[in-house]
Amino acid sequence: MKTQAVLVAALAAAPSALAHTVWTNFYVDGTSQGDGVAVRMRKDPAKASFPIESYGSDDMACNVDGTTGVSRVQSVKDGSTLTFETRSWPDDPSKPALDPGHKGPCAFYMKKVSSAVDDKGTGNGWFKLYDQGYDANSDSWCTDTLIANKGRISIKIPQNLAGGYYLARPEILALHNATNGDGQFYTGCGQIFVDSKGDLGPESTVSIPGYVKAGDPSVMFNIYNNKNTDYKVPGPAVAKLVSGGSAKAGASSGQATQTEGLRPAGCILENANWCGKEVASYTDEKGCWASGEDCWTQAKACWASAPPTGGKGCEIWQDKCTNINDNCKAKNFNGPPNKDKDLTPDKTKIDVGSVQGSALEVVGGNAAAPVSSSEAPKATSAAAESKPASSIAAVEVEPTSSAAAEPSSQAPSSQVAAPSPSSSVAEQPKPSATEKPNSKGHTKPTFTVTQGPQATPAACPRGYKCVTQLHTEVEVVTKYQTVEVEVKRRAGVHARRHRQL
Repeated sequence: MKTQAVLVAALAAAPSALAHTVWTNFYVDGTSQGDGVAVRMRKDPAKASFPIESYGSDDMACNVDGTTGVSRVQSVKDGSTLTFETRSWPDDPSKPALDPGHKGPCAFYMKKVSSAVDDKGTGNGWFKLYDQGYDANSDSWCTDTLIANKGRISIKIPQNLAGGYYLARPEILALHNATNGDGQFYTGCGQIFVDSKGDLGPESTVSIPGYVKAGDPSVMFNIYNNKNTDYKVPGPAVAKLVSGGSAKAGASSGQATQTEGLRPAGCILENANWCGKEVASYTDEKGCWASGEDCWTQAKACWASAPPTGGKGCEIWQDKCTNINDNCKAKNFNGPPNKDKDLTPDKTKIDVGSVQGSALEVVGGNAAAPVSSSEAPKATSAAAESKPASSIAAVEVEPTSSAAAEPSSQAPSSQVAAPSPSSSVAEQPKPSATEKPNSKGHTKPTFTVTQGPQATPAACPRGYKCVTQLHTEVEVVTKYQTVEVEVKRRAGVHARRHRQL
């Protein structure tokens, strides 16, 4: 008699830092702009990596707290490559970017705005530059590609895009619990200024929130029981860019020069969007202690403004303050030490590698031959379903278009159940499944496979107390293996240190 093993996926109460993820920083042509610089993310470190809870909420645009901009805006040259990085631990890039069980599509959107700092990001004006779902050739999802690329996704900004301020929005949709109506979105926004004299813009745009709603097939897709090649990425098709498209879509006109979000004059150290400025020079004891006090006041402000990516810059600033105090105690009243020295660490550089989204380049609004670039994955959005299979996730360009933009109406707000964090089991199975209701009326699949994979040991991150229980039940005819992983989580605390005089 054939023996079968039944795996019951009990994936509840996993630590958020292990299971989830947050967009933390971005690179311009391979150069990091700094952790948290010009990035809108959730401010609460304990919940920074949590998914969006409601598809109809304003959080869908730029994440929780994302309707309020940060003070910095990063300049991006015409045709540059943007690389966004996601982390499960916002302040520790050495940790895995995303739990491998969180399988699903990725996308990248932009929105032209009058002010990258003041615009809330919500509403119409968003257009898609790239999406990727399931790749049958490699039997992988976009999230698999992202994990293999150290949590990074790279997008080439279309050359001759209309210059000015934009919000740049990477997106992940994890489908591991989508059968219960809980497809999990992870997003954030980078604030950028595109330095370009072009006039290209999207032929049409969509509203966020509004481009996806609870109950849509794209957020309810069962990746374990369905044919993954049938999956369609949510949202519109990859944008078609046309001359003057931004104006037709109701976006702001092009801005020639960046005037907001620049690095403040006199800034000698950055920590995310905070900048420290040199203290006053001194030649006596009173001036020495006064400058030390000013230094510590700035240190306090640094820690108060530090995002979930942490306060590495604040620690450097505290060392400066300590040095001033030590000189005051030693009666060395000629300072401050290393006056006006820029203490900001050198920017990290990476090899961008393959570019997921590649755009055609044009000159003066007239279509030109495409520039050679690495091949992008095929577009798989639901809106692009009618396109030929040979189309790729590249922006299409037309020299002119008489069609005015038709912004989609915003979908009514619809609340979905708060997500339940989950931890992955070693290599997700792909067998058939039967649905069994739980005590809350939701269903979870019970998978039947010829060999039950072993449970992945739950790595217990700092700040969490973990308990692992393994139960195995064996019957004469059929072998049942039940794996339950229980992780008790306590709220994380974002450490902030401030030394008193």
